Amino acid sequence: MQRPSLVDSARPRLICSYGDLDVICWSEPTVEMNLVVDEQLAQSAGQTCRRVLRLWWGSNPTAVLGCGDKPEKALNLDQCERRGIGWAKRVTGGGTVLQTPEVFNYSYTAPDSGCFDMRLVFEQGAELVVCALARLGVNAQQRGISDVAVGDLKISGNAQARKWKAVLLHGTLLIDTDRELMEAILRHPLREPDYRSGRAHSDFIITLNDLGVVAGEEQVENAFASAAFDVFR
Repeated sequence: MQRPSLVDSARPRLICSYGDLDVICWSEPTVEMNLVVDEQLAQSAGQTCRRVLRLWWGSNPTAVLGCGDKPEKALNLDQCERRGIGWAKRVTGGGTVLQTPEVFNYSYTAPDSGCFDMRLVFEQGAELVVCALARLGVNAQQRGISDVAVGDLKISGNAQARKWKAVLLHGTLLIDTDRELMEAILRHPLREPDYRSGRAHSDFIITLNDLGVVAGEEQVENAFASAAFDVFR
């Protein structure tokens, strides 16, 4: 699938800086364009040695595949076509997810130190989400290798890549979701964490709305920006 150009794209809004870390809000009009921004920031990190935590929101419903996923195995393509749902691939691993306007995203890009520890990177991502959720009144914990869960229900998934002399770590937070659409277009993953226990997508996830947490966009963004000081300083 051809990647879009970022000509005339939205400009990032700086929230705060912690030393060599900038925390910015930058949402592009489409999910595909947001994936391009993640790649561009990773390339920049490898060149400038500066770290960026970008916060962005999903838009048009889009299936996003991990770099190793194949659409015919990860998606119900007939349903995607019937419902007008497109798909895109990211450069990071992990499974296929559904992006919608109710999905909040973060991406953390940093120069590669040469001491790459995949589990440590995932732990940092999970800690960021856990600390941000705590600021929203939610008790969560890392589950599996790259998930964050409330009890045994997934609220966040994270993925990473080492490329361009940089590390890219990004993940989601489910504010709300369309469970019917998710079940219709996403096939059951070929691999799953032990704690999932074969559950269907709709039975495996939980959202902030499910938890009764009412938080506006700015409140969610500020929770992540504040948590970044504890995790990435």
